[in-house]
Amino acid sequence: MVARIFALEPLLVALGIGLVGAILAAIIRAVKGDGAGSVALRALETFLTAALGAFLARTFISLVLDLGGNTDGTVVVTSLLFTIWPGVINLVSWAFGDPIIGVDGLLWIALVIGGLVGLNDGLWAIQRWLGFGVLTFLLDVTWGLAGSTNGVLLHLINIVWGDHADGEPESRQSAHRYKSGFCLKKDFAFTQGAVMSRMLHTSSGDHRPGSDLHNHEFIHVWQNRILGPFFWFSYMGWMAVLFLPALIVGAIAKSVGNTILYWCYYDDPWEVMAYTIANKSSRTGPDWQCWPLPVAIPLNVLVTAGLAAFFAWIVSVGF
Repeated sequence: MVARIFALEPLLVALGIGLVGAILAAIIRAVKGDGAGSVALRALETFLTAALGAFLARTFISLVLDLGGNTDGTVVVTSLLFTIWPGVINLVSWAFGDPIIGVDGLLWIALVIGGLVGLNDGLWAIQRWLGFGVLTFLLDVTWGLAGSTNGVLLHLINIVWGDHADGEPESRQSAHRYKSGFCLKKDFAFTQGAVMSRMLHTSSGDHRPGSDLHNHEFIHVWQNRILGPFFWFSYMGWMAVLFLPALIVGAIAKSVGNTILYWCYYDDPWEVMAYTIANKSSRTGPDWQCWPLPVAIPLNVLVTAGLAAFFAWIVSVGF
């Protein structure tokens, strides 16, 4: 266990990611006009967060794999729960033999994901190190790694057409905020891990820290940090369970699109929580589609309990 965690090659690669991050940070901050001292500090922060992110993510996955004895089942379940997309590949390939991505491959994937999480965190200075920054950083590269995997994908997509908010009051907010970038629906924000995308809307303006929408999305950031892999599993599980009923009822009521949108999204337990706490007035619609809380909460609890049992069974397969 210890030998695998402190193997020389992964450590050197982690340091290499940190070095690349430091160079990128220095270039970007210099272009933005920061002073020499500020540039140096940002480069140092990015080096540390990128290198540590890579090391911690790989270490976490290594420990999880050890818990299950590094079996094929452990590799498949771990990759699915904590990196999602490599896990889907492994799940399909396992049905026909052995998982394509083995222990070593999964460890390298975790190292790269953690490194990119740390690189972006340092580059944009999102962590509040004098507050909860150490905790949030650790959660993002370990327990919340699945959401962070999609967050890294958002970063990569938004390099081309996103606009990352920068400077005060954006820094040290414990989350990234892209004004433009990827989204699933016009004037809807999209958050994965600690990365918020498309926060500037044509209908309601720029949603900065402290706004209702920012508070809503920040709740999702913490849902991922606290619930870890169960967050994405139960969120997508709810959609899978409700899609067919919504399709049937929507077809009968001649409102297929809206019924699917309300039942699968607005009535999702984690969305109900976020809307109720942060922006309750934004969750409105006919009661049979946008369920009132006395209806939504019991159904949320019932379905989520069933998904939790299914989640526990999946974990038992690998461990």
